[in-house]
Amino acid sequence: MKKQILFLASLFFSTVLFAELKVISPVEGTFANRQMLVLETDGTGDCYYSLNGSDPEAFGFAYDGPVLIDLDGPVEIRIAKTGKRKEETTVKYTVLPDNALTALYGSFISSFYDTGILNYTSGSILSIPEQLKYSFGLPPDSFLQGQDLSISQSSVLTRYIPCTLLDDASGKKWRFIIKTFPQTAGVYSRRDVPFIITDWDTITFTNDNYIYKIDSEYWELPKKSITLDRSVSHMIRWQNLEYNEGNPIDFFVLPPKPELNQTTGDDGSMIFTLQGDASYAMSVISTAGAAGSVSQYQELFTQLGVDTFYGDSISGTLEIGFYTNSVYQGKLEVPFSINKRPPSTPLISTSAATFYSREPVAVTIKGESSSDLYYAISEPYTISSASETYDQNSALFASIRADNFTKADSSSASFVLTPEGNGAVYFKVAAYSKNEKNIGAVSTYGVIIDQYNYYFNSFADSSIADGTSLRPYATFDQCIEAVNKGRYACIRVKGSLVVPTGVHYVLSNCLFVNEADASLEFEQGASLVVRSSNLTFENFTICAYGEGKSVYKIDSIVPYLKLEDSVLDISNCQIAALFDTNGLFVEAVRSSVNVNGTIASVSASDYASFISGIKTNLHVQNSSINTTASTSVIISLNQGDVYLNNNSFKVSGEKGRVAEFFSVSGTLEKNNYKANLKNALNAAAVYTDKNSNIIQKDDSRF
Repeated sequence: MKKQILFLASLFFSTVLFAELKVISPVEGTFANRQMLVLETDGTGDCYYSLNGSDPEAFGFAYDGPVLIDLDGPVEIRIAKTGKRKEETTVKYTVLPDNALTALYGSFISSFYDTGILNYTSGSILSIPEQLKYSFGLPPDSFLQGQDLSISQSSVLTRYIPCTLLDDASGKKWRFIIKTFPQTAGVYSRRDVPFIITDWDTITFTNDNYIYKIDSEYWELPKKSITLDRSVSHMIRWQNLEYNEGNPIDFFVLPPKPELNQTTGDDGSMIFTLQGDASYAMSVISTAGAAGSVSQYQELFTQLGVDTFYGDSISGTLEIGFYTNSVYQGKLEVPFSINKRPPSTPLISTSAATFYSREPVAVTIKGESSSDLYYAISEPYTISSASETYDQNSALFASIRADNFTKADSSSASFVLTPEGNGAVYFKVAAYSKNEKNIGAVSTYGVIIDQYNYYFNSFADSSIADGTSLRPYATFDQCIEAVNKGRYACIRVKGSLVVPTGVHYVLSNCLFVNEADASLEFEQGASLVVRSSNLTFENFTICAYGEGKSVYKIDSIVPYLKLEDSVLDISNCQIAALFDTNGLFVEAVRSSVNVNGTIASVSASDYASFISGIKTNLHVQNSSINTTASTSVIISLNQGDVYLNNNSFKVSGEKGRVAEFFSVSGTLEKNNYKANLKNALNAAAVYTDKNSNIIQKDDSRF
C-alpha cells in the first residue's frame, strides 16, 4: 500500500483536456442487442441526435441523458452539439437481436438485454460468465476471459462504462452500459452562514445586517475580504447590526487546514482521506477527463475512493471540494490514473500461409507500443505419424508447452523457426504483453514445419496442390520437383504415380512410402536416373503403366532405374517390369543396391535382367525374383560385392542364368534356383570368372 500527502495550499493541476463531444455508446460494429446512446461533453451547449439521417438539431431529439436506441438492423445515428463551436458526428452499426436464452450465459445477457444498461454498486461482485470474453471501454477491444469482477467499496464515482461481450464460438457480440454507484451514500448537507470562504485563506462577509468578530478582534462590519492564516484555528462570531445587550451571537469555528492523504491499495484503487479536524468532509466537484463519469456531485464524504474494474482504465483530474461543518472551504485538483486494462493480445504474423509449412517459418510478434512483450517457443515436437492430418486444434498439441517466456528488447520480436533432422516438426509460440501490473491474454501460434514429407494422391487437384496432406500433389513432375529442391524428401503416395516418358533425375535423397494402394508406374520409355542420392521404396508396387496393356516399343535398353554413385533400397515391394524387346530393371554404377522381402518379375522378348551393375554392392534377402526372355539373366555384376540369402530365383526362356559375376566377392546361401529353359542342359545357375571369390552355402542347382 502506497501513501502520499497532498498539502491543501493554493495548489492546482492542469485539467486533462478531452474532446468536447465524445460518444461512449454506440460504436461501429454488429451487435446482438439494442444499443444505448451515451454522450460525454464539456458541459457547454446542447446535444441533439437523429435516427433517420436528418439534421439532428432541426429534426432530431434533444439529448438529456443516456437513452436506449430501440432499433434493430442497420442503424445510422447523427449527433450534433451546439454552442460556440458546433460539432457533429455519425455512428453506423447493426443490431441482429439474440437474447441467448438457450445459452449457458443466457441469464447474464437477460440482465441488460431489454434496457441496455446494468446497475452496479461498488464493493459488490459482477460475475461475467466464463463462456464469454469481455472488454471495457472504446475500441480497439482488449478481450479477457469472463470472471468475477469488483470495484473497491470505497469508490464514490458514478460512471457509465461500456462493456462488450464476445462469444468466441458463435462470434456474436453484445455491448451494454454498466452504471456504477457508490456503496455508501454521502451526506447532502450545507450550512447557511453569512460569509463565504474562497480557496481556504480568504473570507468575505456577505450580510451587511450583521457585525462580525474574528478571534479576539473588535466587532466590525468589514467591507473588504480578509485573509486568514489557516494553519491555526479561528473563531468567527456574528450578531445583529443593532447591537443590544442580550442579542444572540452565532459563531463558527474554522479548524486548521487538514492534510489530504492519498493511498493506493493493493488492488490499485486510490483512496483520499483527510488528516485533521473531524469536522472536515469532502465532495467531488467534477472528474474532468474520466471517460463516462457523471460530472456533478453533491454528497459529502469523509473519504473518497476511485477505482474501476479489472480490464478498464480511468484517468483524469478529481476536483475535490472541502467542507467543515458543511461550509465550503476550498478545493484541490488532483490528477489520478488507474490502469487495470491489460494490453491487447500480441499480433503474431508469420511467413507460413497455412498450418503446414515447407520452409522454416519467419515469425513476427507485435505488442502494444507502451507495453513490455514476452514470448516463448516450445521445444520442437517431432510428428511420429506423418500419415495423419492435423490442425491447430488437434488434441496432440494441447500438451505441448511454451511457457519459458523471454522479455523482448522492444514491443516487437522476430525470429525464425527452423527444424533439425528429417521429418515433420511442430512448434508452438506463445506471447503476451504487460503494462505496469497488468498482464494481457496469451496469444498462441502453432505450425508444422515439414520439409521432408510430401503427399501424392492420384485423384487430387493438381491446380491447388502444395504437397501437404490437405492439398497433395497429383503429378509426378510436382513430386520430383519437390524431391530435388531439398536434401531429403519422403513421398507418401495414394494411388498410381505415373512416371511419364523420358529421363527424370533424382538428385536428392528420397523415400517412397505406400499410404494407400500405391504404385509407381512407368510409361513407355520412362526412366529414373539417381545421382549421388539414396532412393528407397517401402511396400510399393513398381510396374509398367497400364498393368502391361502398353509395353515399350523400343529396342535399346532403358532401365526403370539407373544408379550413379547412389544407394537403392527396396523393401516389401512388388515389381512387374515389362518390356518389348530388351529389358533391365536396375542399372547401377558405383552404387549399392539392397532388396528385401520383395517379389519381382522382369519380362521381355529378347533379353531380360533384374540388375546389371559395375563396381556395385548388391544385397538380396528373402525375395523372389523371376526373369522371362529369350535370354534371361537375373543378376549381372562386374566388380563389387554380393550377398544373396534365402531367395528364390527363376529364369525362363531359351537360355539364361541366375547370376553372372566378374571380379566379384561375396556369399550366396540358402537360395533356391529354378530354370524353365529350352537349353538348360549342363547350364550353371551361377557363373563366376577366375577373378571372382564367391562362397556358396546350401544353394540349390537347376
